[in-house]
Amino acid sequence: MKLFIPGRRFYKGNTHAHSTASDGRLSPEEVFEAYHDAGYDFLALTDHWRVSAEQAYRGMLVLPGVEYDFNFPTQVLHLVCLFQRAEDARGIVRGMSHTEVIGRVNGVGGVAIAAHPAWSLNTTEFLASLDGVELSEVYNTMSDEPFNGPRGNSESLLDVTAANGKYYRLVAADDSHRYQGEQCAAWIMVQAEALTVTDILSALKAGRFYATQGPEIYSITHEDDRITVDCSPVSRITFCSNLYWVDGRCSSGEGLTGETYRIRPGDRFVRIQLTDADGKKAWSSPIVV
Repeated sequence: MKLFIPGRRFYKGNTHAHSTASDGRLSPEEVFEAYHDAGYDFLALTDHWRVSAEQAYRGMLVLPGVEYDFNFPTQVLHLVCLFQRAEDARGIVRGMSHTEVIGRVNGVGGVAIAAHPAWSLNTTEFLASLDGVELSEVYNTMSDEPFNGPRGNSESLLDVTAANGKYYRLVAADDSHRYQGEQCAAWIMVQAEALTVTDILSALKAGRFYATQGPEIYSITHEDDRITVDCSPVSRITFCSNLYWVDGRCSSGEGLTGETYRIRPGDRFVRIQLTDADGKKAWSSPIVV
């Protein structure tokens, strides 16, 4: 089984960015310009409680999006939500519970993403309870140093969540606010039929994407007890799972372009992580085995 469709192109996109419409430093047009000039195919402008409308900016698709936030005694929940149309968010207002908002987003065919769970101090029990949220940010640039405390990387937290039965599909995003170097640093590559809102959202729901800071994943194949990845040249290829110790799960060298992992007894999921010579990473979503 191939996780990506051979020959279908990938679109580069960021699903989390802010502007002066909430607490960002740049105007929406300046945000669009920054991502367009960096070669992005699509962008979601996700200001707090302010829904952006679909538009095309010099050939770059702008997805309808918003970020909702909810406070709890020891943690917060920030939901990045993408819609088919901006009007689909009508009726979602402050004071609603997070479960009601998630239900409304899914009810209109939208996508909800759990943002920066490590930064939010989310527990695995809380993440496992988010019915209707199937995507989470594995990496959030703004939530990491030098812009914040070192909680931008949520790999381990999401691995523990997966080991306990909740398999989030993994997104990387910038969460740009300051535009002082955090922008255009982490993104997703989405294999969609076409560059439309409907096709991008459909691909996200189907899991036809990967998260990255630079390394490219060309293909992932799952056949019998083997998982094989083909990729751009990297220095390390790691297969992570629910097992504590697996000999040979990590390969290191110069210019590695692929590796195969043999599924072990007890593996319930496997995800692939790439690291290039500059320390930039790419992440596949967990493959349930």
